[in-house]
Amino acid sequence: MNKKTIEQLKNNGFALYGFKAVKTASAGGAPLVWFQSTSFLGTTQVAWEELYQAYVSTDEIIANGRISASSAADIDLNQTMNVDKNGNVTVVRDGTDGAISINNQANPQWTCGISQKSNGKANPMCAIPLFGNMLDVIAPIERVLLMFASNTVNTGTVIYKAYSSGVLIDLTSSRQRSVYFDVNNGWDWGNASWGKPVQAQESIVPLLITN
Repeated sequence: MNKKTIEQLKNNGFALYGFKAVKTASAGGAPLVWFQSTSFLGTTQVAWEELYQAYVSTDEIIANGRISASSAADIDLNQTMNVDKNGNVTVVRDGTDGAISINNQANPQWTCGISQKSNGKANPMCAIPLFGNMLDVIAPIERVLLMFASNTVNTGTVIYKAYSSGVLIDLTSSRQRSVYFDVNNGWDWGNASWGKPVQAQESIVPLLITN
């Protein structure tokens, strides 16, 4: 970003918001704000680790509601987190290849999802209904959505529509991408095939919660 853009964003209370995509066969899922930052400069690096947690929550999935983990556990791909009737969780090695499974072993309904660590902190990426005695399987995807907005929204907030124009970045074939942002002209990635424009008020659910 150039100096003028940085000054305009900071003077008008903008923050950089990030979302991360997942795959799941479960219906009713919603994207959550994965990170929010006002610490951006001319060159800003967004990085994350392949370290995951699975969680369950008593919070309902509603627009602009915030999901907080009631119980969570570190977990790897190919493993399962079991949840008992009291919300206690245990992780076992058996699971679905390339995914994280969350198994409800009792009747109470929960909200569940997975978190991924960015800057040493695990923030949830998605929220999915977990019905009694059911199993949800969730696979993280190397796809991120970035946007600037003046909304003051915490991580873990349920968002169905984009605050403003953004860019969906696919990192499946590369561990690093570079994009440019101008306060008046928006995002630029040289029209490369790994980038996709996202319009303000566009539904981000099909972009971030895929089958």
